Amino acid sequence: MEKLTPLALPAHDSPSWRDFCENYVGERLDSATVALESIRSGTSGDVIEAWNESDIALDYAGGLMASLSEVHPEADVRDTASTLMQRVDAFRSARNGDPVLYQAFQTTVETPETRYLRELVLRDFRLAGAHLDDETRGRVAELSEQITATSTEFSDNIREDVASISVPARALASMPEDYRDAHPADADGNVTITTDYPDMVPVLDLCSDREVREALMRADYERAPANDDVLKRLLALRQEKAQLLGFDTWADFATAPMMMSDGPGIEAFLDEVTAAARPAGRADAAMLLGRMRKDHPDADELLVSDSRYYLEVLKAERFGVDAREIRQYLDYSRVRDGILSLAGHLFGLTFDAVSDAPRWHEDVEVYDVTSGDQRIGRIHLDMHPRAGKYGHMACFDVAGGIAGRHLAESALVCNFSRGKLTFDDLETFLHEFGHLMHSILSGDAHYARLAGLSIFGEWDFVEAPSQLLEEWAYSHDVLKRFAVNDAGEEIPRELVAAIRAGRDLGAGLLTCRQLTYANQSYRLHRDVPDDLAEASAAIEREFDVRTPLTGTHQYRSFGHLTTYSACYYTYQWSLAIAKDLFTGFDPDDLLNSSATMRYRDAVLVPGGSKPAAALIEDFLGRPFSPDAYAAWLASLSE
Repeated sequence: MEKLTPLALPAHDSPSWRDFCENYVGERLDSATVALESIRSGTSGDVIEAWNESDIALDYAGGLMASLSEVHPEADVRDTASTLMQRVDAFRSARNGDPVLYQAFQTTVETPETRYLRELVLRDFRLAGAHLDDETRGRVAELSEQITATSTEFSDNIREDVASISVPARALASMPEDYRDAHPADADGNVTITTDYPDMVPVLDLCSDREVREALMRADYERAPANDDVLKRLLALRQEKAQLLGFDTWADFATAPMMMSDGPGIEAFLDEVTAAARPAGRADAAMLLGRMRKDHPDADELLVSDSRYYLEVLKAERFGVDAREIRQYLDYSRVRDGILSLAGHLFGLTFDAVSDAPRWHEDVEVYDVTSGDQRIGRIHLDMHPRAGKYGHMACFDVAGGIAGRHLAESALVCNFSRGKLTFDDLETFLHEFGHLMHSILSGDAHYARLAGLSIFGEWDFVEAPSQLLEEWAYSHDVLKRFAVNDAGEEIPRELVAAIRAGRDLGAGLLTCRQLTYANQSYRLHRDVPDDLAEASAAIEREFDVRTPLTGTHQYRSFGHLTTYSACYYTYQWSLAIAKDLFTGFDPDDLLNSSATMRYRDAVLVPGGSKPAAALIEDFLGRPFSPDAYAAWLASLSE
C-alpha cells in the first residue's frame, strides 16, 4: 500500500505562513470549482465522485484554517486564517444552495454503497435552501456568510481577552508550593493570576481565600464585553435563516442532522434530566454550604465560586482525597507519555515522535500514529497556554483522512500547566484524547462526507466516545502506568479507590450547572431575547442550585454558543450514551484490549458511515438504552 504523506506545513518561525494559507486555500477552492463545474456541465461522468472531490477539497481547506485561526502565534496569520475560513464556508454554502447541483444529485442512481451518503447530501442541500426560489435562496446565502463572520468575531473576542487579578501573596498561602513558586510576588508583594486554565483552575480548587476565588471568577465572567452586541446579532441572524428554511427556531434547524428530533425535543430531554438531578443538586448545595459555615459562620449562600473549593475539602475529609497529594503524581510529561502508551495498548496503535516535523509553534509536539505496519495518522499536541491561543480544551481536525489519498491529522489544543496537573486535568486530557482517537481512527473512508467527525452530522453523539474514555481515569491498573511522583513511587491503590469513592460527590450540583449551560444555549436561540443579561441571569437562577455572581455576564465568554449553538444539551445526551457504552466493558479489567479493540472497530473506525444508533447497537448487540444513565441520576439522590 502506498505510504500517505502528511501536510507540508511551513516551519514554525517561517515568515511565509500567510502566503502558505492563501495558496493552500486557493488551490483547494480551484480544485472544488473544477469538480463542481463538471457536474454543472454534465461532463463529470460520476456526479457522486465529483461531489466527493469538492468535499475533500473544502474539508481540507476549512479544517486547517479553522485550526490555525485558533492556535497560530502571529495575530496576522490568525486573522488571515479566519478570513480564509469564512471564504471556504461561503463557498460551501453557495455549493450546497445551488439548485443546478441539487437537481444533478437528485438524479443520481442510488446504490447500497451510496444510499446513506446520498440521503445525507440531499438533506444538506435542503438545509442550505437549494429548493427555494432565487430571492430566498440568495438571502439564505447572505445570512450564512454573516453567521460565519459573526461567529468568528465572537470566538476571536473570547480568545483575545485574557483577564487577571492581583492579590497579596499571603492570600495564596493555601496553594501548593509548586504553584506559589510559579507565581512569584512583585515588588509590592502582590501576585498576578490570569484566567488562563493553569492559573485559574487550581485557585478555584485549592485557594482557601473566598474573596480571591470570587474575584477571579468575576474576572473570567466579565471577559469579552463586546460580545453582548455580537451575540445579539448572531441570534437574530440564525433565527432569520431558520425561518426562511421553514423552521420555527434555530434550535429546530440545528437539530435537523442530529440524533435529537427538534427544539421541543431538546426542551423535553432537559426537563427530564432536571427533574431527576435537581433534588440531588439542592442537597449537594446544602451540604457544601453547611461545610462552608464551619469556616465562615455567617455565610448564608453558596456562591458559584465556592463550590469547587468545598467539593475538594469534603473529598479530603470524607474520602481522604487530597487534591494536593494527587497533583504530585500527575506530572504533565509523564501523563502525556502515559496516555499515549495507554491509547496504544487499548487501540492497537503506536505513537512515534517526529522531532523534525513542521509545526505552527515550537511548543507543538508531533507524533505519527501507526496501526500494524501502516501509518494511519498524525497528531499535533499543542498543550500549554500562550497569548492569542484558543483558551479552552478542544480537538481540531487539521486534515481529514481519506482512504488511499490523505493522512488523517488532528490537533489536541489544551491549556495545561507544564508542571503538575490536577485530577480534573487528567480527566480532561483523556476526554479530549477520546476525540483525537475518534478522529484519527475514522479517517479511512472513501467519501469525505462519511469520514471522521463531520460537523454536518450527528454532532450530539460526538461527545460520547470522549466521555467514555474518562472512565479509565478511575482505574488503579491504568493510573499506576504513569501516575508516579518525583521519587518514582506509583499512586497508591487506596488513593485511587478514594478518588473513585468520592467521584460522584457533588455530581447533582455539577449536573445542574451543565443544565444551566444547556438551557442557556437552547433558550437564547428559542426566545432571541432583547436583554441577554437578564435572560441569562434568569436561566441561571432557575437551574443552578448555587447563588450566581450578580452583575456578571458569563454568556459573553461561553464559546460553545458558536460551535454548539442551541445544542449544548449534547453533553448530557452523549453522557447517557457513554454510560450505556460502558456497560460493554468490565470495569475491573479496563486494560482488556479485546474489548477496546472491538469497541474501536464497531464505534470509532466507522466514523459517520452509519447512523450513531447503529454504531451503538453494533457494539452492544442491542439498541441504545438510557437505563444506565437513569440509574446514575437516581443514585445521586441516594
